[in-house]
Amino acid sequence: MAKVCKKFDCVSEILPNKDCVRIKVRVLRIWKTSSFLNPSDVNSIEMVLVDEKGGKIHASVRKQFLYMFESKIEEGQVYQMSYFSVVPQTGFYRTTLHPYKLLFQIKTKVVAVKSSDISHHGLTLTSLAEVCSHVHDYEFLVDVMGLLSGISAEREYVRDGNVTKMVVIELTDASGKCECALFGDYVDELNKKLGKTSGGLPVVVIQFAKVKIFRDQASIQNVINTTKIFVNPDIPEADAFKDSIGVHGIMLDATVSVIGPRAKPAMDEEFLRMYPKKT
Repeated sequence: MAKVCKKFDCVSEILPNKDCVRIKVRVLRIWKTSSFLNPSDVNSIEMVLVDEKGGKIHASVRKQFLYMFESKIEEGQVYQMSYFSVVPQTGFYRTTLHPYKLLFQIKTKVVAVKSSDISHHGLTLTSLAEVCSHVHDYEFLVDVMGLLSGISAEREYVRDGNVTKMVVIELTDASGKCECALFGDYVDELNKKLGKTSGGLPVVVIQFAKVKIFRDQASIQNVINTTKIFVNPDIPEADAFKDSIGVHGIMLDATVSVIGPRAKPAMDEEFLRMYPKKT
């Protein structure tokens, strides 16, 4: 007699060697990874899932199963999913604190459903002071929220005939300040969203950012295709943030200051890692 799954597993309680994993989750983020030598060749689909209790887990669709799931899963939608392999989550820049991740298999089931009980954003906010307290590159991606208190002039890099932009922004919360470097399309995305704001210091959320250390100082940077940016998002966390920041005497109606000019060797080095020269 076949085993019957309970209705849904809590994401936070998922463990290996489980006969049946069945979850109801929203897809917070989904992106494709490509071959280093052939960027048009998709290696996998990666995603971050969240359930109604706020538990988050990373999931991957490997190349041999892309044809089964590529057209079935959309960012922001809710699904009932079942039958995965559960394996340890390893490596740097892990998207969640969960010790395991899910691998889609040929028998994995995905059914779209409706649910208003699961967060649309799934933020797990880290204070800027905590980010700046790191003395080594942090192996997990972080979510931060702050007032945009400073911004640098854009810089451009030419690599193999391609021009890539970079900008550095300064975020401020009640605990302190932290710089964030944005590369490539994220610069245009930020500019577009800032163009829709009206006066004062906008609230900026950087989700799935990596913490980098250079000369003993921590800052954050985007991860290509993974990081999400929100400007003045209409979410409870942003409302609570604006209420709390005023208590600490930070003026919301101030103007964004210009950072620089200053040398950014750490950012230059990071650019070369993110956009390596072709050989």
